Amino acid sequence: MPNESRVISFSNAEAIDALVEYCAATKRELPKGGVNRLVFSNDTEVKVTAEFSGGTPSISFFQNEVAAALIFYCNKKGIPVARRAVKSLQVAQDTIALHLALRT
Repeated sequence: MPNESRVISFSNAEAIDALVEYCAATKRELPKGGVNRLVFSNDTEVKVTAEFSGGTPSISFFQNEVAAALIFYCNKKGIPVARRAVKSLQVAQDTIALHLALRT
């Protein structure tokens, strides 16, 4: 049985946009001034920490929130994401990728 696999990579700026749009859609407030940078980690699960300027405490987003934000971003940009695909996240230094696997 053939398998299909796709990887959609997001730059740090695109991941910031995705998380900001996700927070707006879910009515989760972010500090004023915007996100300075994201820090990616992959200890037990993927976690993205948003850092802000001016001593504002950072905010962490866990795997399910990050995946939802990236899928929401793809939908908004017209990038197809199969509903029945098995989805996972992969973290590199300054990028994050959404991996889609389909069994046909």
